[in-house]
Amino acid sequence: MSRPTPHRRRGGIPTPILVAVPLLLVALAVGFALTRPKATPTTPPPAQAAVPHFIDTKAPGEPRTLVIAGMSETLPGTSNEAGLLMANLRAGQIPAGATTAQVLSDANCQPDADGISHCLNDLQIGNVVVTVQHHHAMASVPCLSPGETVKLITFADYQRQF
Repeated sequence: MSRPTPHRRRGGIPTPILVAVPLLLVALAVGFALTRPKATPTTPPPAQAAVPHFIDTKAPGEPRTLVIAGMSETLPGTSNEAGLLMANLRAGQIPAGATTAQVLSDANCQPDADGISHCLNDLQIGNVVVTVQHHHAMASVPCLSPGETVKLITFADYQRQF
């Protein structure tokens, strides 16, 4: 008389092994990740590329907008990458109705302790020359560039618009 034998899969891997092997691999990977020393970079991370000192005055595009406040007025901040440049009038008087100016010079660009430059710029407005002090982080906003044409907006108009 023959005995019935249980049905077996031939060539298959038992289920407990199919479950245990991946769990073992995950446990080893976690253990390795937790015990290895922290990696230290061999080179410092790349610094953010600074913008050029001046813009290309011959490049096509809209002129930048320069907000000019009086000598003793406090601006809401420094020039920003969105295109509003902030300056205080230091010498001269801006003619009524002036809308554009030609930048003649750029000086005194050394940044202060906070990394903000307070450049002095002479601007030609018609037949009048005025001096403004442009406040900006040179790493993100270029200086007013000699030969550049800028649109002018008074601080009072700026406050009404923004």
